[in-house]
Amino acid sequence: MTPFNETLWLWRAHRGFTQEALARKAGIPRPNLSAMEQGRREVSLGTLRALAVALDIRPGVLADGVPPALAEGGPPALTREAMERIAAAVVSQRPLPNQHERCVANALQQIVRNRLAISTRDTRVRQEKRATQAAWVWLRATYSGAVVRSLLQRIADQQRRDDSTAN
Repeated sequence: MTPFNETLWLWRAHRGFTQEALARKAGIPRPNLSAMEQGRREVSLGTLRALAVALDIRPGVLADGVPPALAEGGPPALTREAMERIAAAVVSQRPLPNQHERCVANALQQIVRNRLAISTRDTRVRQEKRATQAAWVWLRATYSGAVVRSLLQRIADQQRRDDSTAN
């Protein structure tokens, strides 16, 4: 189960709404929606219903913490070959033809980029923080921890292979 604030954010992003657009459609103030997504504000039953109607989902989906990937049949399984393709694409920064693999690779690229920025004390860290948090939330809500760890390990292995062939 995904926490309510993360579930709300995932559904809003999945439906392509800005905070302003969803708040307007649900009839709630945008700052309140922002506070809900940050986990700083409790949600009344009426607000939960209004958000669910605006997102075109059942209120129970939000209340139960069901992210879009699971509500819509679950994410496609990642085979060993798919994980290798994704890791290679992250390291080489080349696009993938499969849309879902491309989404996974984009989220992983954000995480890897942020890890590098932190390790080098890059000044862009604050700017990247929100995007990296979003990438983590999406990956955790879509795949098990074991799959995410496996993908990150494959990326690290691919980077080591690339570094050793470059030297």
